[in-house]
Amino acid sequence: MKGSSFLLNTALKFSLPIDYDEVQLITDLAKQYTLKSEPSTTASMSLYDTFDWRLFNQNLTLYMSHNQLFLQKLANVTPLHQIEVLSPPVFVEDVTDNLLQERLRPLIKMRALLPLVNIRVIRTRYRILNRDEKTVARIVYETYTTTNDPDNTIPFLRQIWTEPIRGYNKAENRLTAHFETIGFKQTSPKQFYMSALEQVDKTPGDYSAKLNLHLRSDMTADEAIRIILQAQLVIIRHNEPYLAADIDTEFLHDFRVAIRRTRSALSQIKQVFPSEVTARFKKDFSYAGKLSNQLRDLDVYLLNEALYKNKLPPLLQKDIEPLFEHLRQKRKYALDTVVKGVQSARYQQILADWEDFLATDSTAIAVASGAANAQRLAHEMAQEQIYRQYRRIIRQGTRILATMQDEALHDLRLECKKLRYSIEFFTSLFPSKAISLLVKQLKLLQDNLGDFNDLCVQEIYLKDIAQELPITTAESRQVLLAIGSLIGTLYQEQRAVKSDFSEKFAAFSSPDNKQLFKQLFAQNKTKAVS
Repeated sequence: MKGSSFLLNTALKFSLPIDYDEVQLITDLAKQYTLKSEPSTTASMSLYDTFDWRLFNQNLTLYMSHNQLFLQKLANVTPLHQIEVLSPPVFVEDVTDNLLQERLRPLIKMRALLPLVNIRVIRTRYRILNRDEKTVARIVYETYTTTNDPDNTIPFLRQIWTEPIRGYNKAENRLTAHFETIGFKQTSPKQFYMSALEQVDKTPGDYSAKLNLHLRSDMTADEAIRIILQAQLVIIRHNEPYLAADIDTEFLHDFRVAIRRTRSALSQIKQVFPSEVTARFKKDFSYAGKLSNQLRDLDVYLLNEALYKNKLPPLLQKDIEPLFEHLRQKRKYALDTVVKGVQSARYQQILADWEDFLATDSTAIAVASGAANAQRLAHEMAQEQIYRQYRRIIRQGTRILATMQDEALHDLRLECKKLRYSIEFFTSLFPSKAISLLVKQLKLLQDNLGDFNDLCVQEIYLKDIAQELPITTAESRQVLLAIGSLIGTLYQEQRAVKSDFSEKFAAFSSPDNKQLFKQLFAQNKTKAVS
């Protein structure tokens, strides 16, 4: 079975009913055919995906059997890729085949591939003999059990299929027709996949850091905001246990984004909760977010190590390695700080109190305390908030065109991020096609402002970090030269990005975009409460 695929086979595979075992199958077939069994063989296989199901979401699965790695579509029986490997890859860089690596890279990016389920396969072949005792066909009986639980010996799938013998196609066709006649159902790769994961209590697609909220147009602001914030709390809680394991950097990233969204909702959505509650949790989540600032900064630099080296002349690329070794050492301490912070009594109390608050219907208290937006329709409040933010960005951006001050560009980046969060929070309340168009234009402007900010921050950080490096020899001093060269390159890139701002802002503030924002968000004339 070496090099063969368990999920992929051009033959039709049929799953056996729960109450129909191998003995019954062979007894039934023996009434019409002469059968001779061959020795059973055993093999194992493992399914892989990222924590956030990036392959499954593209209708793909990656699995390993023996020393073969397969990528396939769940709706197809033909492998997209099959390569020989010594061990399963963890990151896309571990994939040695260039074609498979390029196929996976845009899908999984920096996420780790995690084992989903381990499976044992027992396969028994039976030869079908004619009256002359010649083999005219083979049937293959397979059982699949998960090995995650050693005590589990009950197959989650039993299936049968035929192997053709050259010159005896009629015999194979009769067997296939027989299986269909007695009610066996064809097994699809996706059915196999779903059944296997069900055995280990995993639901494909059950986690995503994206905002896939479904708000109703008749919801009050209080109802809608609680749903938005509860969704962020779920993401925070999902990622907390994985921070210490340090499997990949996206656990921290998703954790931080959910905290930022929470802070943004508390800051931007006015007078929905009692003012003292909002003030308290804005402060609490500011603390929670700051716990991981240093670790995320270091992650970004280390993830871009190859990119930074490629910005340098070949002569200096090795000279900058001490910088990244220094950053790796700093990261160990930063990770320890985050883990201890998340495990601390203060952090745990913040999250426990937040869970309690979101689970308690305090609408009446909010209204009584003067939270005038609590009972407003979320749709109306969202319209006013988004349109107000949009107009603020247009005003700020227009002023920036005259001065092009760096600090003003940084401020505009923050305003764009707030608008992006607001639109994402309430996307389901507006026409999806129009929202997608606006988000696309906003993202282009955000990318420009974000790149400019990152380049500015990187310049300052590299200058500061250079002073921490243990420079004691002539050879190690070369790292300062390399850092200086890198800072110069980043500065040139920063100027180029800044020069593109006018074009990006013009596209975002185009008459068509202005009209679309007005149509979607300026229809409600009720005075906003702010």
